Amino acid sequence: MRRLWLTAILFSSFFSSSLHANLTTLSQDSQWLSLLHFDRQTPFSSPRSAVIDDAFFLAENGRSDPHAELEATLAALRQSPSPTGQHASCQFPARALWLSAKTGEQWQNADCPDFSEWQSQHQEPDIGLMFATGYLGNPASFFGHVMLHSAPGNTAELSSDSQHLLDTSLNFGADVPSDDGMLAYMAKGLFGGYNATFSNASFYRNTTLYSEREMRDLWHYQLNLTNDEASLVMAHLFEIVGKDYEYLFLSQNCASRIARTLELVIEEDLTPGFSPWVAPEDLLRALSSTMHHGRPLLAKTRHIPSRRLITQHEYAALNDRQQRAANAVWPSENQLLMDAPEFSELPAVQQSDVLDTLLSHASFLRQTGDSNHFPEIERQLLQARLRLPQGNADNSYTAPPAVHEVAPPGLVGISGFHTSGSANNLRVRFRPLQYDLLDTNQARMPNSAVEIANIEINADDQGVSLNRFDLFSITNLHTNAIALPTLPQTAWQISAGIQRNRLSCRRCFDGVANVLGGKSWAVGPHLPYALGGVQLRTQRHYEGVAVPMIKAGIVSSWSSSQRTHIQLSHRRNVGYDDNQRTEWQLQHRIALSTEWDIRFELQRDQSATEAGIGFSRYF
Repeated sequence: MRRLWLTAILFSSFFSSSLHANLTTLSQDSQWLSLLHFDRQTPFSSPRSAVIDDAFFLAENGRSDPHAELEATLAALRQSPSPTGQHASCQFPARALWLSAKTGEQWQNADCPDFSEWQSQHQEPDIGLMFATGYLGNPASFFGHVMLHSAPGNTAELSSDSQHLLDTSLNFGADVPSDDGMLAYMAKGLFGGYNATFSNASFYRNTTLYSEREMRDLWHYQLNLTNDEASLVMAHLFEIVGKDYEYLFLSQNCASRIARTLELVIEEDLTPGFSPWVAPEDLLRALSSTMHHGRPLLAKTRHIPSRRLITQHEYAALNDRQQRAANAVWPSENQLLMDAPEFSELPAVQQSDVLDTLLSHASFLRQTGDSNHFPEIERQLLQARLRLPQGNADNSYTAPPAVHEVAPPGLVGISGFHTSGSANNLRVRFRPLQYDLLDTNQARMPNSAVEIANIEINADDQGVSLNRFDLFSITNLHTNAIALPTLPQTAWQISAGIQRNRLSCRRCFDGVANVLGGKSWAVGPHLPYALGGVQLRTQRHYEGVAVPMIKAGIVSSWSSSQRTHIQLSHRRNVGYDDNQRTEWQLQHRIALSTEWDIRFELQRDQSATEAGIGFSRYF
């Protein structure tokens, strides 16, 4: 009997040690850490969950201890369902599914009405991502925005391409108080101060917001996930919708959080672990290059054009006579001439095509402006359209390349330069984000530039020196691409950084900030512009702290791979002897591929002329 007791004690001890070791292994499993949204460990911080909502954890220290959270979750799942409380399998269905598959345990059946309703809305889900191109009306959207997208599997191919009425978007965004100003918004977004949540809304609602109101193109990235993987992701999304997360604009954002969610079923790391920033483009490029179960993770992409782009395509599809008729019917912003001879002389079918285009343009103006005339103009156009037959315009178009197919946002370049009156030098340029006026912007905001932390270093026989550092430089050359009335739009540019105050001096630097506004025009492949405003400088004892400044230039797109930018700037230093300075610059870019280009530069100020040629690598 003694020997029997000793054997039982030893067996119990061995079983307990084995179980503990198994739980330790499970608690460090990458899928378990993804279920808890633990970020990867860095040299500067210990691993912890990005979720800061106490309701997401069953253990008191679950946010920092995945083993404790695993033990608490198993204990809760093994309990019998209570008629007065919610069972753990209802609160955390993804954890229950995963732990059952790993341990072989089965949990007692529980009544889960909320999760059952969620499942009914997401039956056999087809999981993907939706990417909205950048939007300069909000700093957090400069680099675009990405959302999770779910379509019922049995309706994915039957839904309208433009609407997908049964689809769902799951959006991750910061909770920003309405009374926070721009400075507070940017400071808290960069350094902390906001929480963020996943929210659940119909895809049609988000399409209206992004494509119709903010005029942003959308891209649907459909993923090759198995039914079991898609079901596990949707069960996990039920767990996290409405929970509070940490939010940082550059790192803890929509891209990083959606990447961690997808890494629940994808073994690859979809975003870098130690990067100080994670952009939506980074995630999309990772998806496009990832293999999953021996086949590409990315199944296909689909372009959903904005109202702005739809109107441009419809206007371009009209023949010359129809375009003249459209201009005659709507000659100015608040004037509509339905009896214009150019229009009434057209065949009825061609009139239909003209009115379809004008209705699309009226919708574009109504969404981007607040004029009281647009509803009445839309009403008159619609009344006239209802009396006509179906149109015959060919509105098909070639979709632009998706964002993962164009040049990446990071750039490193090396150039050889010669400055008159001095030696030759090498220049190294580094820009982590995002694109300039010479870069292709087919998949980004048209006629715009967003550059963050652009730095240029010179090296010559006198040593190494800074050429310039742009903290940020943002340009938006609002341009009407069709010859129809539009609301006044201001082209603008804001920038701040450090630069040489003349080409002939290696170490003469000013802190500079520009705030400029003006106008641009589309003339075929050319885009001339004129801007005026103020330049703030740190060298006030030489030139004044604030001086008036004008810029004029032209951006010419010769082909999909060649673009030229010529710019002239002039500033007047009021009250000083050296009272004005004029500079001009010419840049030409030849794209060799999506990852390489050649750039030629020529610039001159009142002290010297500088010419250079170099290669750039995008990453």
